[in-house]
Amino acid sequence: MMRIDGRQLGRWSLRIDAAYCALLGVGVALFSAQIAEGVALPQPLIAAVGITVVVWAGSILWMLARLPLRFALRLVMIANLLAAVAVAFTSIAAATVLVIAAIVAIAIDIALFATSQAIALRALPARA
Repeated sequence: MMRIDGRQLGRWSLRIDAAYCALLGVGVALFSAQIAEGVALPQPLIAAVGITVVVWAGSILWMLARLPLRFALRLVMIANLLAAVAVAFTSIAAATVLVIAAIVAIAIDIALFATSQAIALRALPARA
């Protein structure tokens, strides 16, 4: 049975998470007016969330470069769990089933990143 390399998985998880956040944040910010039509939230709020997600993507990369991997993984995992719950709750404001499905899919994506970070944490040596 092959053992998971927690350090490698953790680094890849954080890098891919940052790329996902950057792409998602830019998309949300650029299309905030169209998104506002599908949910009962104001367009400036949606644009601000998109920009915040882009900044968060940069923060993930900064943490990966500057903080111990275990600490960075924990911080990002906790933030992802909170974000998944927050995104799932925004589906309540959605106008159509398709929009609800899209929002729930994003919440699942975020939860899966948290899962990959939890797996990496478990696979890290006790003092890595």
